Amino acid sequence: MMLQRNGQIPNATMLHQMVHSTSSSSRNKASNRKRTISESSSSESEFTQSTSTIIDFEDQLDHQSKELISNVHKAFKETLDNLPICQDTGNPWLSSMNQFKNYANRSVKFATRIPGFMNFHNVNDQIQLIKSSIHSIIILCLQRLNNSFMWNYFNVIDQKLHEQFQQIFPFIEHIRSDGEKIQAYIYSLKLDEKEFSLLLSLLIISTSNIHLNDFLLIDSTQTELTCALCDYMDSKRGSKSRDFYTLMFLLPSLRKLNAIIQDHIRNEVPKNIEFPAFFSRVYLNEQDINYQQNYDGTIENQQTEF
Repeated sequence: MMLQRNGQIPNATMLHQMVHSTSSSSRNKASNRKRTISESSSSESEFTQSTSTIIDFEDQLDHQSKELISNVHKAFKETLDNLPICQDTGNPWLSSMNQFKNYANRSVKFATRIPGFMNFHNVNDQIQLIKSSIHSIIILCLQRLNNSFMWNYFNVIDQKLHEQFQQIFPFIEHIRSDGEKIQAYIYSLKLDEKEFSLLLSLLIISTSNIHLNDFLLIDSTQTELTCALCDYMDSKRGSKSRDFYTLMFLLPSLRKLNAIIQDHIRNEVPKNIEFPAFFSRVYLNEQDINYQQNYDGTIENQQTEF
């Protein structure tokens, strides 16, 4: 199991470091927006909202948080909410690449609409953030779309085509148990669309790669998203709920799952098969000296398709 390979889910100390790994000014800002960990031993399902909180809990949020949450949610609804079913072209390889392209276009469009993402000055950083999360983003969206454990990576209905995909990409089954373990955790949290869309945005933005050129700006954007999600979940579920922290525990595992899929694809596909240019740029964690030249247009114009 992937989570076992990573070790157990991080303990409270590790989570504390992850959530509070921002600059002191950011931490002060976060603390002013009620960032305290409850010491209560109550269960995750214990809610303490008053009747008015249940009805109007979003009214407790400040304007900045509400606007950010609204923008991220709208971006999700218009890009990743309803992933297309894979169409059979009669050529399994072509069919899979078409679906990969669909996923890439939607993921890039979602990322470019995350508040702050287009403020990153380095295009390579933008690409790397997408590359390090895109597989996990697609899996999460497919799991939510199908609302069951019956999802498959290419969202294909035809059983014969699904079997052909498995022959080309054995990772489909290799990562299934890992994906379902993560799914079980997320399913238990019963996330609404806004919580889910914020999770996706954090999955893209969160990174510990201090070598990125725009790391400080990325870290600041991550702080804003984290604070917004925490405020929203506190207002909705009550300050004694631990659901926010449970969700944060899963981010490293989701990013690890993404890296595992990248390795599977690189190692499983025959060397004589040449991937389309978009695939290596977006899906594989490989350095490409032509990143800037080939990809600037796609990042700078969110309407551009591969």
